Amino acid sequence: MKGILFICLLAVCFCSCSQKPAGHHRLDKKALIARRDSLKDDLLKTDLAFSQLSEDKGRNTAFLAYADSGATMLRNFSAPTTGVDAIAKLLSQFPDTATKLFWLPISSDVAISGDLGYTYGTYTLESKTMDRFAGTYCTVWKRSKANGWKFLLSTGNEGVKSDE
Repeated sequence: MKGILFICLLAVCFCSCSQKPAGHHRLDKKALIARRDSLKDDLLKTDLAFSQLSEDKGRNTAFLAYADSGATMLRNFSAPTTGVDAIAKLLSQFPDTATKLFWLPISSDVAISGDLGYTYGTYTLESKTMDRFAGTYCTVWKRSKANGWKFLLSTGNEGVKSDE
């Protein structure tokens, strides 16, 4: 009797290991690629809308609108700033009425699961009192059905010659 029970348990284990996981794994390879390409395009559009909001309403408004609750910003010569409240406090120290920040994504990629992705590109910071600065950036994004794409990590660095 114990032998039969052991064989039944072993059979259940083998059968459960061979089942396909739920969710996106049920899609065939072509459907997964099409879904991923669609999400990459959606993420690029989100990053462009993020930049447009920054240009129209200001950097601070844009970053707070697109930040995930657990977002982190990396800035030169500073410790990471984590959490939307900490980011709001940081940004409030730098009013954006005298500056304009906008960027252009170059590329994006999205995990096959569809819930994580990244964009990178170039940015330009224009100031009424200083020169024009340009650099590169990278943003890591998280997607949820309720909130769409929100950034988890935002970082950038100066170093690209600005076209004037």
